[in-house]
Amino acid sequence: MAVKSDLDAELTAILLNSNRTRAFFRRLKKAEPDKWQHAVGNVNIAYHVLKPKDVRVSSFLVGVYDPTLDDKWPWHCHYEDGQYLSNKKRLCGFGRAAEFSTAEEARQFFHTWENKRHLKMELIERQRIEKVEQ
Repeated sequence: MAVKSDLDAELTAILLNSNRTRAFFRRLKKAEPDKWQHAVGNVNIAYHVLKPKDVRVSSFLVGVYDPTLDDKWPWHCHYEDGQYLSNKKRLCGFGRAAEFSTAEEARQFFHTWENKRHLKMELIERQRIEKVEQ
């Protein structure tokens, strides 16, 4: 089993390092002049399978506002200045805001808060791009 992981590591190193890939193709072109183009196609496919993918990940924050002062959450253009709920269920800024993976978790968190009758909530979706290894 260790041999396979060593081979996988070597292939990944070759595929993701363009200088080593070009050297590999030069050696292959001299050794197998008729078959090297098949290897180029296979290496290209393997590279796209092995390289990290960009995945968009959504998380949700609970924005809080006073309905007597505002009709809606007033910080839509300036998220970093808004009021949020922290993990300890206290009012806080953007840096300490509790982050949830689903909107339902965020709603449930707000509705278990004691001061929910004085303030209203708005779910703020936050999207970021993460690299995911295959």
